[in-house]
Amino acid sequence: MLQGPETRASLIGKLNQPASDEVWAEFVGIYRPLVIRVAQAKGVQHADAEDLAQDVFTAVRRSLSTFQTRGRGSFRGWLFRITRNLVVNHLTRSKGPVGSGDSNVQQLLMQQPDRQNETATLFAHELRRQQLHTAADRIRTKFEPATWDAFWQTAVQGESISSVAASLGKSEGAVRMAKCRVFARLQVEVQRLSELWETEG
Repeated sequence: MLQGPETRASLIGKLNQPASDEVWAEFVGIYRPLVIRVAQAKGVQHADAEDLAQDVFTAVRRSLSTFQTRGRGSFRGWLFRITRNLVVNHLTRSKGPVGSGDSNVQQLLMQQPDRQNETATLFAHELRRQQLHTAADRIRTKFEPATWDAFWQTAVQGESISSVAASLGKSEGAVRMAKCRVFARLQVEVQRLSELWETEG
């Protein structure tokens, strides 16, 4: 399972092992929504974005050993370049498949220049959002429902402390305390997720 910060070599090595289905499934579960949202934000239709995400992860899996031997750069940056280039590839073609993951496509992925800085910003924003949602899913069961609701309604939905306190039958102080407790735990979990793919070799 993808838990806790690990070195890039050991983490990517796990993805590339024959018995890595569970690790791979968790990796795809975290990053597939990110790839799809980035593609859709750049104008790719939903069904095509689903297909494009499949192409991204096919290219990633087939090129893991190449990434490992390069010895520099973050895995997240590498994933971004693959995503960006396949999105650009899709948008610049009038018809036909986005890509197959073969060696010619992989060469294109590694060489195509970045002409869209806004895509990098979008990718980073969507990654932070995905990390937040993944971290929230992971820690939610660690808290009582009322504690979680106090946090979610105030911190995420933007409701006032007083209105949430009234709806939950709690004091405003208790709602503030719940918000702080969950937020602190959430920050730790988001940082852990971020470190997974930021580690340099």
